[in-house]
Amino acid sequence: MTLTSFYRGLAVVVSVGTCFAAELYCHKEDASCQSKREENRGGPMDSYPPPTPRPELVVFEVDFTLWPFWVDTHVSPPFKKTSAGRVVDRHDYVLQGYEDVPEILDWMSRQGYTMAVASRTDAPKDMRAALKLLDWDKYFTYKEIYPGSKTHHFQRFHEQSGVPYSKMIFFDDEERNIYDLNRIGT
Repeated sequence: MTLTSFYRGLAVVVSVGTCFAAELYCHKEDASCQSKREENRGGPMDSYPPPTPRPELVVFEVDFTLWPFWVDTHVSPPFKKTSAGRVVDRHDYVLQGYEDVPEILDWMSRQGYTMAVASRTDAPKDMRAALKLLDWDKYFTYKEIYPGSKTHHFQRFHEQSGVPYSKMIFFDDEERNIYDLNRIGT
């Protein structure tokens, strides 16, 4: 909540994120879920101006924040892109992000945001491969993808970018990571 009050424009990202995350619990026959999907069509991000003040670095966790799985346990490498453009694992399970993530990343890129990913996955090579095949790695200037503490990931972001923690914003589904980072000032 605190982050949305500082970066009110980014509340749009949080709000859209909440909508598509909630959609996972909708039943296919539930008409209200379909209407929520329809409301988000047509480039909703384009109607919002960038927030003021704007964060200098926007960091995303990947597993269960950008896509609905853990890359080290729910999917089986190697991954490949099919002739139809879908990314699949060795069992033909389709790897895809939450529905609105590509639009959000594209909008943020067009607005000039510097973005990063921080993941403590035990399968960094597989995560990098999936990000590349989904054509998402182009959005991320910084990538800290390896087992370990998020505080270490953020120390590296600070060292590499020079951005103070107070000018970073972080999106993650795990409260423990957010708690750890609050102690260092993000």
